[in-house]
Amino acid sequence: MLKRMFVFTVLLISTLLLVNQVVIPHVRRARGNDEMRLFRLQKGREVIARAVAAHGGLETWQSKIAVSFRMTDKWNSGAGAVAADWLDMWPARTVDTKQYYLLRPDFPSNKINAVRGRIELSTEAGRHVWGYSDLRPWALLNGRIDAENVSRARFTIPAIDYLIELPYKFLDKGAFPEFVNEVKHDDGIYDRVRVTFGLNAGNYPPDEYVADFDHETGRLARLEYTVREKTPGYVTFSTNFSGYKEFDGIWIPTQADFSMIEPLVCLPLHQWQISEVRFNTGVDEQFFSPANLMLSDASRR
Repeated sequence: MLKRMFVFTVLLISTLLLVNQVVIPHVRRARGNDEMRLFRLQKGREVIARAVAAHGGLETWQSKIAVSFRMTDKWNSGAGAVAADWLDMWPARTVDTKQYYLLRPDFPSNKINAVRGRIELSTEAGRHVWGYSDLRPWALLNGRIDAENVSRARFTIPAIDYLIELPYKFLDKGAFPEFVNEVKHDDGIYDRVRVTFGLNAGNYPPDEYVADFDHETGRLARLEYTVREKTPGYVTFSTNFSGYKEFDGIWIPTQADFSMIEPLVCLPLHQWQISEVRFNTGVDEQFFSPANLMLSDASRR
């Protein structure tokens, strides 16, 4: 009997030690991980909310029906010139464009088919007009259908639209902002947030952005991302936003510098210069219609 009680006691003590050393720490780690995850998500949403306010505020942004602006895109290195052909953005190395976007179409703005965009530019070949509406890109050259540049319109217009709508895009229902940490570069402090899109739709790998927000101003200063439509998954780009100016209550960066950071380190590619920003310019749906309607400048108001 005593022997059985002794064995039982030893087994009980062993079990308690096992629970104390293995099970309980595991539960504590899991609970700690959950708490840290919730903290990061909450902190990430707070940083995004502060950034939206610093860029002009959600209510002010939602009052903007359309936007137009002039943009010069300069590819500023030999390697950048090669990348220009690789990314296939423009029919020229450096372009000066007039761009129009309808920001408030009838369907939800967090859908890619909500993009309404039009770009006008001139090259040695003549006057180009590109458009994108209802997932349909189109291109004209000197008033005639330009099949060669339809693929450029398909990529370029949604990509630029996405960047000019940041950080408001980070409020979309499919976005999951997660605070990473505070980082220091260029003698400033920044709140770093990882924003993941598409996990709720089962997309893998999901679209992911690493955004640095100026700790002092709250505005978006730097972005890292992968352009999956054009590049393999291992190629990562960065964009530095600077020269913020206020246009009709909305703060817009007037300069954006693009670099490749993987697999090559800090390779400068090109630079945007943005000016003449105007909101609610009076353009309508027809202004962004497909090329078979052969739009004329008379449709612009």
